[in-house]
Amino acid sequence: MTRDKLVCNSATAAKEHGFAASGVDALAKAAGLTSGAFYRHFSGKDALLAAVCEVELASTRARFARVEPFGGERAAEQVLRAVDRYLSLEHVRSPALGCVLPALSAEVGRASLETRTSFERAFAELLAVLTEKVGDEALASAIVTQCVGAVTVARALATEPARRAALEAARESARRLLARDQAIRRPGGSRRSSPRVGGGANGPQPPTRSNRMPLP
Repeated sequence: MTRDKLVCNSATAAKEHGFAASGVDALAKAAGLTSGAFYRHFSGKDALLAAVCEVELASTRARFARVEPFGGERAAEQVLRAVDRYLSLEHVRSPALGCVLPALSAEVGRASLETRTSFERAFAELLAVLTEKVGDEALASAIVTQCVGAVTVARALATEPARRAALEAARESARRLLARDQAIRRPGGSRRSSPRVGGGANGPQPPTRSNRMPLP
């Protein structure tokens, strides 16, 4: 369908070059269409941005849906494997082929209320799926936001060693969060009511050599 083609091609172009920097003519041309065809499907760029985010987040959600549900023997392992793939240099180097969150979240933040509301709804659906896999909404949110932030920062860094360091820090943090959560859920452990993730009332504490958990 013409609309689907426009959304798909616009997503690739916007993630690579930025949405604001891509005019309607350029977005339509990337899909092999005219600007007239664009306006037959979308009232403007904000409407297209909302559609791009919905489709892209649905794709990310579908990938997480294949992970074993919480409580399964391989659930944590599969989540960590997904985190490892996300926090890769390949993902950092290839924004057009990667997740929409580090590529376009800042632009969504400057978009209309309607677009932000649509984005929030799609993001909540993604979190709901990940929550099913890790068993805790706050843990799911912490993992997603840390991973997205790490990729965003890594793309802004000039050297590969700095990029690797940022990605590895986020990777280790995700491992610690999952390991800590699993330990709390074991017999004899106790689930904290607030905060559910982190080192105390002020939220997650920075890692030290003494409190690093072994890798799963």
